[in-house]
Amino acid sequence: MTFTGDAGFWYHIAEIETAVRWKINAVTVVNNNGGGNQSKRGFDRVYGGTQTEQARELWTFNKVNFARIAEDMGALGIRVEHASGIEPALAQALAANRPVVIDVVTDIEALAPLAVS
Repeated sequence: MTFTGDAGFWYHIAEIETAVRWKINAVTVVNNNGGGNQSKRGFDRVYGGTQTEQARELWTFNKVNFARIAEDMGALGIRVEHASGIEPALAQALAANRPVVIDVVTDIEALAPLAVS
């Protein structure tokens, strides 16, 4: 099982097609918040606390349904839009016996706590 953000998933999305072709039963969980928000704090600092909308274009993406893309590639795509759907999605994915992408929609403004300040 792989857990990745949507920014990282864009780099490797073609591997889903490879997994389908080679029948590799990989499960990929995508934190789909519409951007590489690990960059948000740095951009906020550079822009004096609040960045411009143009600056946000550097690290945000159009809304994408990765579950639909996975289905188009021949994998099982599962979209999770509420936290209560994560557990059943994982159970379904682990039982699927085929490549699966679980697309978990999250809030781009939710940031992990800082390890150091």
